Formats: sequence, structure tokens, C-alpha cells
Amino acid sequence: VYSKLRELSMLGHASVKLVDIDVNSHQSLARKKEMKRLGLLESEDEPYLDNTKTAGFVVRTVLDEYEMFEASNELSAVFSQANHAAMVYDASLLSEFKTWVEESRVKQLDSATEEVIKTLREECVKHQLLVKERSSANVCRDVARRRCSLGEKRRSFQEATWLKQERTLIADHFGIRCGISPSNSNCDIRDNSRGISRGVLTESMIEKTIEKSHDYFQEGSSLRNLLEAGLEVVWFSDRHPSDIIYCICVNRETATVTVVFRGQESLFDLFRDSAMTSYSNPIMHEDYEGNSKFINLRAAVSDEMMRVRRDNKKSTIDEIRGKVDKIGKELTDGGLYHLSVAGHGSLGGGLATVVGFYLASDPSLELASAVRVFTFASARVGCKAFQQGFKHLEETGRLQHARFTNSNETVSLLPVCDVYHHVGMQLRLHKPTSAGRQRTRQSLDVSYNSSVSRLGEAFRFMLSCLSAGKSSRLSEYQHRMHFAREYRLALSDGVLRFDKKRNHLKSLNDYYLMKCRLSDYMGFTKKRESMPSFLLFFLVSCLISFEIAILFKFIAVW
Repeated sequence: VYSKLRELSMLGHASVKLVDIDVNSHQSLARKKEMKRLGLLESEDEPYLDNTKTAGFVVRTVLDEYEMFEASNELSAVFSQANHAAMVYDASLLSEFKTWVEESRVKQLDSATEEVIKTLREECVKHQLLVKERSSANVCRDVARRRCSLGEKRRSFQEATWLKQERTLIADHFGIRCGISPSNSNCDIRDNSRGISRGVLTESMIEKTIEKSHDYFQEGSSLRNLLEAGLEVVWFSDRHPSDIIYCICVNRETATVTVVFRGQESLFDLFRDSAMTSYSNPIMHEDYEGNSKFINLRAAVSDEMMRVRRDNKKSTIDEIRGKVDKIGKELTDGGLYHLSVAGHGSLGGGLATVVGFYLASDPSLELASAVRVFTFASARVGCKAFQQGFKHLEETGRLQHARFTNSNETVSLLPVCDVYHHVGMQLRLHKPTSAGRQRTRQSLDVSYNSSVSRLGEAFRFMLSCLSAGKSSRLSEYQHRMHFAREYRLALSDGVLRFDKKRNHLKSLNDYYLMKCRLSDYMGFTKKRESMPSFLLFFLVSCLISFEIAILFKFIAVW
């Protein structure tokens, strides 16, 4: 959604300018270079973390511009005739985002606006160095009365989006001009608020407080979780709509750097374009089963990522590696940091899988933990040699991959060629139906390196074709993940509370210990190798003893 906002801003179809919503990007680097040439800037070097945008800022800006987004389908049709799949993907994401907003928004906005006003009053009191503050217990009642008054008298207030209405109410409460002239107050609470905020409160303070506030969205909702995650966009790469579009985010509390890819291609493209390109194996010098000097990757995913640009003599993956390391070291003051890679769809998920593999195999990156890859509705991207190399990085504790799929989607079953193989830990999500509840009640549907016949996959593909469009959407993934988590938590407090194995949710590390048998933990590999021979000896001994007993009984009877 942020990518679409930037695109329409550059085209002049948004009320905000790119410079006002931009972070570190190729566009901002070009502006700095020009300012330095004109003598307006001493140095182009600026800390990455000094120019970030929070998730709250992005959500607020998109909600303010939503009238423009609703008309973006016609705008995209003009500028994106060459990439129909991307246009359809953008339209579906915007529709899902609107649904998320409506589902996440609290029903009673007055209480949320009251909390914002109280926060602003406290800030003003701190600036004014006042010792006492009058009670603000009637703020909610005053907001409700003023909402009715503005709704009856101001047409612009009626036509504004709900978030603009809340901002207008807050500004009017403090007597600040924000699209309408402030009213003459006959309310003690409003008079008190205007008195303590005079000369202190500004519109930018109101904007920042609304960005930080999570009260406008329900507890546990999609947008509430997004805002509370503490994500900040640091770098955004969108040179051209046809180029690889990705962003780099950080979480300062957990010292995590996350690379996120966007992009989607149609099912027809997956069927049509299954060609592969050969590349040097970055871990061919290591000793593991299935090692090969070369690995084959799907050309539609890897070619643009590996191609060296003429302007900076770097490939996109080299650019990402450099940005990630600089941002990570800046985030931790030169210390160790965590790294995650995420992507949705056949293209975004494929890019995340390939980049995660190459970043995990890079010894120059000093990380605090394994590279974690999270993909949703990802298609196959590599050959058997790529799968073996990926598995080696997992077994040595350098890479973890949570590959989320829905039970009735088709993208994860493609391409259908035998040369393609899936990687990572598959987490299959089921619908909240009776069958889905029964399967989730047993355990989460997690498998690793499972082999399914292509005939069986072809049968699943035909059954899933009817719901292919909806099952791969982000909103469908969010609903199923929420169902699986809440249902398992409810079971752990109920019927499973005495089951030590199933009464708690397991982390990705726990599943790798169980499914992958990492060699770094308690010698699981040696146990796995010695177990079959011991079991065979035990079974043969029991069989021989049983036969001897039958023989003695037969002799005694005879």
C-alpha cells in the first residue's frame, strides 16, 4: 500500500508530495546529490535511522488519501497496460486494506478521540510547567456534542474520511484551525484545554499523537497488531514499477532488520514461464550431501535479482546486502542484529526465498541469530541442488524458513515441473470450518521436507482451482493465522491444559528441533542414525523369541 501511495504521489495524483512521505530511497539520494551540487547541503551522508516513517504514519496518510486510492484503478489502467497482473494485484491489496480498516476500527470513536485529547493535554501541561490540571472527565461528552454540531453545519466535515473527522474534532477542541474555523467555546473543558495549549500545541503535535495512538483500532485486529509491532520503514526501492520493489524495515526494540518484497504474477505466467537459470553455488566449498557447483533457479525470480546494473556495477542482491548491513550496524551501534526476509505471492515469496538463501550463506554478515524467512503463497523457485543447499544452511543453524500455505490454494503447487522443489518448513493453514477445527485441534499442520507425488498434487490442484483467487490473498492468510492461534490458545486453557506436548504454541525454533533435527542440539543427528538399527535388532529379537516359544509349546503338546 505504501508503494502505491508513492507511485501515485510521483505521478501527481495524490495531495501529498513524495518529499513529504519519502524515506531513504533512490529518489531521496538524487535530491541530496542535487542539493549538494547547489551548495545547499554539505554532505550526502546521513544516518539511515534519522529518516524513517512508522507504520502509523503510513496508515494515517493512506487513510487521508483514500478517495484517491478508490480512483486508482482507472489511473493504473492508464499507466500499467503493460503489466496487467501488477494492476490487478494492486487493486486487490487496496480492497483488502479497506476491509482491514473497517474490521479493525473501534465502534465508539469518541472514547478513542478522548484518549488522544487527554494525551495532548498532558503534553501541554508538561510544556507549560503547570502543577495542576482540571479534570477532563467530560471530554468524551463534549466531543460527541461537537461531532453532532459539525455534522449538521459543515458539509466538508460530513464528506471527510473518519480519521480526518477525528483530527478536526481534536483541533477544534484546542482551538486550532484545521480546515474549519474554530468555534466559540461555551464549555469549561474546551476553555481549559485551549488555555493550557495556547502557544504550545501545533498541528504537527496532533498528527504525531494520532500516529502513536492505537486506540482507534480494536485489540487483536490486523491494524492494531501492525501498529503495535513497532515497525519503521527505513529504505524503499521503487525506481520503476517494473523493477524489483522492496523495502527495509527495522524494529528498534528487538534489534531486527526486515527485508520485505512485493510483487505478483498471474497463474498463467507461472504456467508459461518455468525456465531456469544456472548460478554458482555460494556454499559449494562446504561439505554436505547433494553439494553441487551450480544451482538452478527460476529465471523469472532470479534473473533481475542477479543481474549487475551498469550504473552502480552492483546486482540487486548486492545492494540489499550492503543496505542491510549498514542499517543493522547503525541500529545496534556496531553490534549483532537479527535479520528477517518476507514476501507474498509467487514473485514476492520467490524473491524472499532466494535472498534469504544468499544472505544466510554470506559469512561477512555478523548476525545474532539465523536468517528467518517468512513467505505466503510462494511457488517453487529452485532445483534439487538448491533444496540440498538450503537444507544444509538450516541444519547448520544459519537459516530458517516458515513457508505458509493455505489448504486450498494453487500457487504453492506450481510450477508443476519435476525439476522444481520446495524448501523450508511448511505451515498449512486451514479454514475455520468443522474439518479445519478438527485438524487444528490435533496439532498445527507443520511438515518439513515432505515428499508428495506429483499425481497427488495434480489432484489437489484441480480441487483448488475453484477458490484460487481468494485463497492466496493476504486477508485470507491473516484470518486463518488468527483462527489457528486463537483456537490453539483456547484449547491450551481447556481440554489440552494437562497435555504437556500440546498445551502451548511452539516457536519456529521448536519446530526446527522436532522436524529438521538440527545437529547443533544434543546430538540429534547421531541419535537419528543409530535409532533404526536398534529398532531393527529389537524387532528381530522379539520375533525370534516368539517363534521359539511357539516351537517349545508345539513339542510339549506333541
